[in-house]
Amino acid sequence: MVPTGRRDEPELVELVQLGDTAAFDELVRRYLDRGYAVALSILGVPQDAEDALQGAFIRALERIDQLRAGSPFGPWFYSVLRSTALNLRRREGLRSHEEIPIGASGGPDPERDLARTLARERVLAALAELPEQQRTAVTLYDLEGYSHREVAEVLGVAVGTSRAHVHHGRKALRDRLGPMIEREEEE
Repeated sequence: MVPTGRRDEPELVELVQLGDTAAFDELVRRYLDRGYAVALSILGVPQDAEDALQGAFIRALERIDQLRAGSPFGPWFYSVLRSTALNLRRREGLRSHEEIPIGASGGPDPERDLARTLARERVLAALAELPEQQRTAVTLYDLEGYSHREVAEVLGVAVGTSRAHVHHGRKALRDRLGPMIEREEEE
């Protein structure tokens, strides 16, 4: 028997379709962090991203029989997640949330940690300004490592359109982050 951590996705999907909850748990573990990143790229608010991710996993489990035999779980799940996130955004108008201040890390170099946190916030803010399809395409392609074909499948567009979304998203990020980078170099 293949150890649980080494099973390929089509095998796990087949086991879930047969009622194996442990196999679904493994899929959840594989896609929890990456799914959260995708949901956050669409919604921009951590609490809403968590809600969308949880809803998407529930929908995926309920609809797992719709996934064709031999198909990978990831691109199909990201389609479910994207749909769930967009529905949440439309349905609830995204509540406003107060941000909880990030405390000092207590790590060996608080200045470096602060600089990383600020840089991350700048990148996330620039990413949030992109149109939803560009934001999702850049997140899936550049951060998650999906192919243009897989990104196109998630977005429901042609492969060429996926490439265009990544290209234009990257260019917009460079345009938005360029002035920030130049200011940091001057300081």
